[in-house]
Amino acid sequence: MKSDGYEDILLAVRFAGIAASAGTTVSMFFTNRAARRLKTGGFDDIERSDPVGEVFIDGARSIGFTDLHQMLTDVKASGAVRVFLCSRGARIWDIDADSIDPVVDSIMGTATFLLEEVRRARSVLTI
Repeated sequence: MKSDGYEDILLAVRFAGIAASAGTTVSMFFTNRAARRLKTGGFDDIERSDPVGEVFIDGARSIGFTDLHQMLTDVKASGAVRVFLCSRGARIWDIDADSIDPVVDSIMGTATFLLEEVRRARSVLTI
């Protein structure tokens, strides 16, 4: 996950939840702009950057997608979803032990994620 936008995070969390409910283990890696969402309170300022985005967010909320952080917490509770924060992103967004969101399983470098997690994956989606 590299985007910090509502639409992309919603898509990633829903895909993770669907895969988890089908018995698939999911590893989510938040890097670049998405990494900032894994700081405590990081979901509080999902931007409404354009009129189409505003309509999408309002529509998604009207059908029950109201709290992306809670949705991520819920899919994590399935036990099949692990959340990793990119170490570079953690440094860029000044995320440390005191400010990291509890939903994060571990901080990991991109190379480590690619060589360990992705190597074991049957499918890889990039959002």
